Amino acid sequence: MMSSPLKTLLVPTDFSAKAENALRLATEMAMRHGSKIIILHVVHTYYLMDRGGKQVIGSEIVQQSLDVAQLKLNEIRGALQQNFNIEIEIKLSTQGLTDSINELILEENVDLVVLGTSGKQDVKSFILGSNSYNILQYAATSVLLVPETFRKTHFKKILLPVRVENDLDEKAKISLVLAEKNEGGINLLGVADAERLAMIRKSYAEMRKVMQMKGADYVSEFKLCADNADEIVETAQREESDIIVLADQDENSWKSFMAENFFKKMINGTDVPLFIVKTRGERISEEPLTGFDVTLPFPG
Repeated sequence: MMSSPLKTLLVPTDFSAKAENALRLATEMAMRHGSKIIILHVVHTYYLMDRGGKQVIGSEIVQQSLDVAQLKLNEIRGALQQNFNIEIEIKLSTQGLTDSINELILEENVDLVVLGTSGKQDVKSFILGSNSYNILQYAATSVLLVPETFRKTHFKKILLPVRVENDLDEKAKISLVLAEKNEGGINLLGVADAERLAMIRKSYAEMRKVMQMKGADYVSEFKLCADNADEIVETAQREESDIIVLADQDENSWKSFMAENFFKKMINGTDVPLFIVKTRGERISEEPLTGFDVTLPFPG
């Protein structure tokens, strides 16, 4: 029996249907992996900067929102504890969502952020950005994106693409653990264009050896293709995959604001959960300077 590296799962919630679905799946995972779940809700605050310093706008409304959110979180925890024998903590924050997530990752040694998504998005949504994509980029640990339409409880069919050389050991480790805990099998998929064919074939062969050495239940195939994302999406659909395991280095960071980058195409192309393996404490890129401050110039 393999020891699971997924000891603490963080599930952000805005109390929407997609967040509820992510929490449902995270609960099932926690039962299989012996994990603790932390449920996080963020209450947005707006500030005014003047000579008096940083002041909250509408503090009474913010407090009301905090009180309501606390009641909802208590109800969710109570309902889950009645039905599942797992440890559950609840957290409230008034910081930005990504900052709140990263603070908990460091404080609680979070191994995985489980995030509900709306599934496929249009190009306009990509250009403007989305919470799921921002968290995918800037969260300082692995992320599991769960489409709202995904209703399964287990990952029986695990798709493991090999298209970059980075983090192959971690991807293999997670895939093997998922396969064991879900009594499932692994589909090892090598994908490369002509320029990277030799390099990726070598990595693919090494991953096959790992699967054989670990006695994994797996099948394998290699595809020469012009578009890796399209090939992975088509394979996931054809094989009825339950999860796709990727690495943060699968992202082409220089295209991170373009609609055609790899992760955005993956999110847009499939309703299968995406497990993005990241080393805790590392991010794909630095978080941009964003916020809700309303800054007024000092007179004079």
